[in-house]
Amino acid sequence: MIKVQKAADGTYNVAELFKNVDFGAHTQPPILYKDHFYAQYTINERSDGLVCMTMGGQVKWKTGDEPPFSKGGAVLADGLLLAVDGSKTLYLIEPDPSGFKPLASAVLLEPGENWAPIALADGKLLIRDQKQMKCLVVAQQSR
Repeated sequence: MIKVQKAADGTYNVAELFKNVDFGAHTQPPILYKDHFYAQYTINERSDGLVCMTMGGQVKWKTGDEPPFSKGGAVLADGLLLAVDGSKTLYLIEPDPSGFKPLASAVLLEPGENWAPIALADGKLLIRDQKQMKCLVVAQQSR
């Protein structure tokens, strides 16, 4: 974690705040929501699944292999995460620092290394695997 500050003379200073080897992302950027980061922490040497970390660097939870999130794309919409597990399944997740809270899931892709970013615009979610792209209509329902 770094802190970037603008000095009075117009220059910028960068300071390292901390390092945490238990949080990171190989192919997708983490998502920040209510002072917590959510990322699929899989690098060549390790896979911890979906991980939640505070702004101060404290890891709150990891999914590990259940479910095995691995480099998939994710977006935040209306306070919910839509995340592909990196293989075949799309999850709807309530981002909560107290634990992993999946609300729904669906197998939508062919199994494989499906690490592409996903995109959401005007109620349409684009996801893809190695052979096809799908456009899903995402409808908001009252909670």
